[in-house]
Amino acid sequence: MEPLISVIVAVYKAEQYLDQCIESIINQTYRDLEIILVDDGSPDRSSEICDSWAEQDPRIHVIHKENGGPSSALNAALDIAKGDYIAFVDCDDWIQRDTYELLMNNLRKEKADLSICSEFLVFGKSIRREKKENVYLVMNSEQAFQIINSIGYFGVGVWDKLYAKHLFDHLRFPVGRIGEDYIVTYTVLDRANTIVYDSTPKYYYRQRSGSITHSKDIDLCSIQSAEKMLELVREKYPAIKIYAIAGYVFALMGIYDLILRTGTRDPKWKSYQQKTKKIVRKYYSELIATIEISFSRRLQLLFVGWFSFIYAPIFKIFYRWKHRGVR
Repeated sequence: MEPLISVIVAVYKAEQYLDQCIESIINQTYRDLEIILVDDGSPDRSSEICDSWAEQDPRIHVIHKENGGPSSALNAALDIAKGDYIAFVDCDDWIQRDTYELLMNNLRKEKADLSICSEFLVFGKSIRREKKENVYLVMNSEQAFQIINSIGYFGVGVWDKLYAKHLFDHLRFPVGRIGEDYIVTYTVLDRANTIVYDSTPKYYYRQRSGSITHSKDIDLCSIQSAEKMLELVREKYPAIKIYAIAGYVFALMGIYDLILRTGTRDPKWKSYQQKTKKIVRKYYSELIATIEISFSRRLQLLFVGWFSFIYAPIFKIFYRWKHRGVR
C-alpha cells in the first residue's frame, strides 16, 4: 500500500468553484488519499456540496464548524489528519491529475521531506505562467531560504507543496491573521532536511476579487513573519542574509501596494509608507548588486525609494491591467 496523503481544503463561500476543486482531487492518479473538507460555516451551498461529494467517495471526510477563518479551518483538519504526508488546496483552485504523483515521486527520489511544484495563475479565462521554467532543485534549508527569497521560484503559499507529516509537529497556522502561510512555510523550511523543487506547473491558482489574496484588509502578519525569517537567517544561515533582506523588503512592498489599493489616508499607514521608503533606500544598492532582480522590480524599488509620487499612479494602472478579468 502506498503512503497516505491527507489533502486538506478549507471551504468558505466557494459554491461556484468547489465542484471543480474537489473533482480535481478525487481524480488524482495517486489514489491513496484522505480528503478532508472543512466547511468553515460557509453561508452559501458549500456545505451541501461537501456532503454530496462525501457520499460519492469514501476517502472524503467533512468537518462542519462555526466560521473561524482559514487558519482555524486548516488547524481543525491537521488535528485529525491520518496521512503520512500533508497537502493543501484552496477551495477555489484546482490541480492537474498527476500533481501528487509528481510531488511524491520527486520526494521519494531525493529522500526529501518537502516536495514543491509550480503553478499557473488564473485570471478569469486567462491562464498565465510567471515562474522560471525547466528548474529542478534539491536543497537544504539554507539553500531553500535563498530560493524562496529569490524571484521566479516558489513562494510562501502552502498549496503547491507536499509535506512529510512530522514537519507539522507542534506547528499550526496563526488564527485570525491574513498571510497565515508565511510563518508556517518559513518554519517548515527550517525544519526540513531536504527540499525538492520542480518548476513543472501543476496547480491552478485562481485570482478573484473576493479572495483573501485580493482582500483590502491590511494585516501586518506577513511583515512580522518576514522579520522573524530575517532574524532566523541572520542567526543560522548568515551567508545568505542578503536574500532574506530581499524577502523582507518585498514583503514590505506588498503591504505598501495594498495601502495604495485601499486608498486609506490613515496616518499610521502613511507612517508605514515612510518607513518602507527608508528601508528600500538603505538596501537598494546592495540588493541590485548582489542578487538577481528583474528590471521591472528594480524600477519598483527605485520609484518607491525616491519617486513615490510617480509610483502610486503607475502601480494602480499596472494592477488593473495585470488583474484584468478578475471578478
